[in-house]
Amino acid sequence: MSYNLSMENALGKLNKSTPVIGVIAEYDPFHNGHVLHLAKAREALKHAGTTVPVVVTLSSSFTQRGLPAFADKTARAKMALAGGVNLVLELPFVHACNSGPEFARGAVGIMAAARFVTHLAFGAENASVFSQKNEDEPFLDNLLRILIQEPFSFKSNLRENLASGCSYPKALALALERERPGSHNIVSSPNNALAVSYLAEIQRGGYELIPIPVQREGGAHNDEAPGLFGGFAGLAGAAAIRKSLSGRDSADWVKDAVPDSVMSILTEEKDMGRLCSSTGKLWDQLRGLLARSTPGALRACAGMDEGLENLFLKHYARADSYEDFIGRCVCARYTRGRLQRQAARCLAGLDRETAAALSRSAPPYIRVLGYDELGRELLRERKKRGDAAVPIITRLPAAGQKGGAMAKKTADAEFRASRLRELLLPNPDLTREERLIPCRKS
Repeated sequence: MSYNLSMENALGKLNKSTPVIGVIAEYDPFHNGHVLHLAKAREALKHAGTTVPVVVTLSSSFTQRGLPAFADKTARAKMALAGGVNLVLELPFVHACNSGPEFARGAVGIMAAARFVTHLAFGAENASVFSQKNEDEPFLDNLLRILIQEPFSFKSNLRENLASGCSYPKALALALERERPGSHNIVSSPNNALAVSYLAEIQRGGYELIPIPVQREGGAHNDEAPGLFGGFAGLAGAAAIRKSLSGRDSADWVKDAVPDSVMSILTEEKDMGRLCSSTGKLWDQLRGLLARSTPGALRACAGMDEGLENLFLKHYARADSYEDFIGRCVCARYTRGRLQRQAARCLAGLDRETAAALSRSAPPYIRVLGYDELGRELLRERKKRGDAAVPIITRLPAAGQKGGAMAKKTADAEFRASRLRELLLPNPDLTREERLIPCRKS
């Protein structure tokens, strides 16, 4: 599977009316499902008459599931460029390793701040719900209105559900269902839930981003079994691919589930010991932190609320592994993802005051992770127009110089998260982030 770019038809024709597709992704790793997604997104704008540029905002060193990225940000940027993406921007740790609404706030904010992205393409289990051709548009409009305006009855129901011991995602789904019957089935699916967060953030920010919902196909992102769809093992989920590549000998089906270029990158990264395929060292780091922490010290960490620090301190000494520890802490109130994100925030030293300030502010900078010639042209056009308040940087140390205090706080958290991921590798390079520059596809 491949999507052949006709770049020569697009270079030199970029202007303010050129459609540009934005995609929010982790690509951990990039696979055939992502190739299909990009192709369908471009197909939706085939009337544009030229190759439609695609800009991806990519999670950095940790993913939304709260675990270190399997491949580092540079390798995943290279995968994206090889797969047909034109420009890769970074979604900083403070947003990437966060709940759906915060994840969306950072990613959509970066897309809008870029000032050249016109459309936002996203996968969904029920893409027709989010389509502009949807015959039941008031349903979606009402759902978004509830999330944005938060009427008293909705907030009251949400509080009641939380007080009864529900996790936040479940409490939210139940509260929405009472306000708008049918909502529960939509927001209970992970990609649908993110899609709702994206659209709510677009409306909340008044951003001029046109949605392109794409029906999700293939294995679920957390499905560890390889998928067989359409007669080929082409649409396996990322979890299944990671599981296979983490073994001593990768299963033969993996090479059919990712583009050849991606397989080459993954093989090279594995040979260099750059794939983060085990939580053993992560557990060593977390157990050491908890062993020397007090409840008060843990409460200073962002997101450590409602006695979660006591739950961590109660179970860490009895756990045999990271997975065992998280499993002991999982309960009706706390999902596995929430607990893993919390562990990562603690290890990265993200305090609650900094996190709160960053969540209220617009993206303080836009960092470029990779580009091809068409992506470079987008950046040039933006610079020529001079209409952007948010600076674009190519090296993280420049964030504080160009973006101010909030940019420095965001970059500092990124440095810590990246060094933490490095410490989980056989041969950590703790100055790698300081030296990192965007990769380029010629």
